Amino acid sequence: MMHCNVPKDAISFGQGVPFFGPPKEAVAAAATVLSEEVGYRYGLDIGTVGLRNVIAGKLKVSNGIDADPDENIIVCAGANQAFFNVISAITDPADGIVLPTPYYFNHEMAVRIAGCRPILVPTDEDYQLDVDAMFDAVDERTRAVVTVSPNNPTGAVFPSWALNEVNERCADAGIIHISDEAYEHFAFGMADHYSPGSFDKTTEHTISLFSFSKSFGMPGYRVGYSVHPEWMHNDVLKVQDTIGLCAPMPSQAAAEAALRLCPDYPSRFVPTIEEVRSLFIKVLTENDIPFPVTDGGFYFLLKLPDDVDALAVAKRLIEDHGIITIPGRPFGATFPALRVSYGNIDLEVAAEGLERLVNGLEAIL
Repeated sequence: MMHCNVPKDAISFGQGVPFFGPPKEAVAAAATVLSEEVGYRYGLDIGTVGLRNVIAGKLKVSNGIDADPDENIIVCAGANQAFFNVISAITDPADGIVLPTPYYFNHEMAVRIAGCRPILVPTDEDYQLDVDAMFDAVDERTRAVVTVSPNNPTGAVFPSWALNEVNERCADAGIIHISDEAYEHFAFGMADHYSPGSFDKTTEHTISLFSFSKSFGMPGYRVGYSVHPEWMHNDVLKVQDTIGLCAPMPSQAAAEAALRLCPDYPSRFVPTIEEVRSLFIKVLTENDIPFPVTDGGFYFLLKLPDDVDALAVAKRLIEDHGIITIPGRPFGATFPALRVSYGNIDLEVAAEGLERLVNGLEAIL
């Protein structure tokens, strides 16, 4: 984007943000705290008592995870910080972290910043996990295996049997299963979201990461949380204290209000996103643009011909056709690809954007 001439009327299929904002109850709670001492003082590193308690209740009911709010949960400034916190807590330099590819690029960057080795394992042609290949890649310095379901950037939703197998084999290997579930509310069609932490009944080898950004339309508030074994809690807390101390207090008040007063809020918007998703599938399929039809997140990862440069294609789509996509290379794709996001637009904008995308790809390829 920084190296492109972006038309003023460009349509973005780029950034993965929801089209909706936070519930009014969350906004009101944040506004109230802003004018109080609790809103501008440091809070507990671990997160407010009220938010952790309501998170623990949500985890039990919605995710099948029994978590102690004082020993298993830390509130962070988003799920990205939560990931970096736990990577920093469980690794030494040169340790390995298994990342199925295509991966979420912030995970790969966090692993490298921590001085660790990303161990990259391709998914199959439908972007589903190759569990045998993942564990064949595990070596004596491997500390964790990461799964993201529903997935960014592919939209794949991993079935319960695959996540359970990953979780069990992590336990057998004495390593950690890190499950990023930022898109937990966005599984479509016949797909269902499963939390691997529900398989690990004693929470000994599973770390689960969640976010308010997507589900509650709060990306700018920066609130997420990690759910982790008690034995690593103090180490994670040390990293939290060093990096950010605590998530912003007004944001924590907003998150508590959202989860306590509006727990069904994400489900109100799923039908609209499903309509836009269906239009994407229809138009892309009718125009013979190859992509696996995945069932979650806000994303499809389109496959381009092997002999093209996806970055060059993305740049031309922006400058010549006014449609923003993201090339697959930053996500570790080993083939030319474009990620398109359908969560941040309505049907009318989607239709116009898809027309630009189809016409642009036809002209460029």
